[in-house]
Amino acid sequence: MNMNKWVLFGILALATVLRFFSLSSVPPSPSLDEVSIGYNAYSILQTGKDEYGTAFPILLRAYDDWRPALYVYLVVPFVKLLGLTVSAVRLPSVIVSVLTVFLTYELSKKLLKKESIALFAALLLAISPWHIYISRLGHEVNLGLFAGVASSYFFIQKKFFLSSLLFSLALYSYQSQKIVIPVVFIGLAVLYRRKIILPAIIILLLLIPLIKTSFAEGAFIRFQATRASKEFFWPNYISHFDPRWLFTGTERENHKVPNLGLLYWWELPLILMGLFKLNKQNRFFILLWIFASPLPAAITTQAPHAMRSYTMLPYLQIIGAVGFVSFWETFKKYRVFEVLIIGLSIFYFGKNYYGVFPKTQSDSFQYALTQSINYVTSHQQNYERVVFSNKDNLYQSYMFFLFYSRYDPHQYLLSGGTKSGGFAETHTLGKFEFRPIDWKKDFSLKNTLFIGNPSDFPPDVPTLDQFSYLNGAVGVVAVTP
Repeated sequence: MNMNKWVLFGILALATVLRFFSLSSVPPSPSLDEVSIGYNAYSILQTGKDEYGTAFPILLRAYDDWRPALYVYLVVPFVKLLGLTVSAVRLPSVIVSVLTVFLTYELSKKLLKKESIALFAALLLAISPWHIYISRLGHEVNLGLFAGVASSYFFIQKKFFLSSLLFSLALYSYQSQKIVIPVVFIGLAVLYRRKIILPAIIILLLLIPLIKTSFAEGAFIRFQATRASKEFFWPNYISHFDPRWLFTGTERENHKVPNLGLLYWWELPLILMGLFKLNKQNRFFILLWIFASPLPAAITTQAPHAMRSYTMLPYLQIIGAVGFVSFWETFKKYRVFEVLIIGLSIFYFGKNYYGVFPKTQSDSFQYALTQSINYVTSHQQNYERVVFSNKDNLYQSYMFFLFYSRYDPHQYLLSGGTKSGGFAETHTLGKFEFRPIDWKKDFSLKNTLFIGNPSDFPPDVPTLDQFSYLNGAVGVVAVTP
């Protein structure tokens, strides 16, 4: 095995370690999406149906989110092997993310015809704060990114049948790809014209089931709730290229490692240099993906958004790698300094992600709620009724309970399953209720355990137990009248 293969092996090993290390405890608890994906995978494994009783769905209704269900099916065998655990939900994401690092190497090598650029592109993605943060979440966005990069790779190789299959897979994997992929495909049609006719036919045929379900009643509830007004489109879109968002960070920002940008600050000059060095055709291909990526976030209320614009990341790293190699070859006497910067960046990332992040953002992952469920499962036999709040720190508490209690999906569906996933909907499951707590009315309920926010109760009400975040702040309390 030659030196380049050893270097690639080392990069993939580094990518694997950074993504697998402490996977079950960082992030500190499963997210809202992860418990939904996990329990629905568990339900499909046990019954062939999701929480609503839909058999083998193409779209997962979830919290009236109507997300593509492909990632859920990928989680099913891991739940079978590992049980309903956080690791089972996150492992498929980590695996496809490491494969994405490898595919970025292959795509760069095929596109730019230079081994050193391909290796640096893989390295930049392997150590990317943006990629590591999101790849460690059990979320379909990572499958969407993998399918998008794979489709690019086979398209450049002129293997159009495989490319079209993967373009279709991307559309079935993540909502944002339903916008990004068609835009990219139209751009490629302009560039390659006749060669794209067959892939277009294949994709259209494969998308018939998705098109049918995407326009079903209710499938646009989430979009209608989050879409932005027309006048905000351009500000939202442009915000994704704001250097302050991309290259700097504070202690607490969505989908960001504390004190770091999505990209390292030293990547900015490399990207600018890489843009200058790219030839016209390669620049068009790469920028097509980059400029299409923010479109899904631009039409919603939350922008800039690291997940919805995630597709641009590998292509930014490819451009950065072009600049890196140019700098590496031009300023040879600074190579030790460059290696030192990379090493220090990895160390600084590790310190902030594995050390600071769990403490400062455990509330975002509803850590206190997960701790309270352990308390409930060990004390429920002492009460006739258990009431969980379903707002603020206990938002969608019913799904966390289903996940952590490993509630039998057969029994859940026999009792009616989930009736509406909407926003702050109430749910009842045997003696368990998931609803807002109104203490003026509820304090008269005897033999009842309440799990709620501290603000749900008067200050003078004694608590049975308190459940804190990793920063010490109390997030959830247990109370009985």
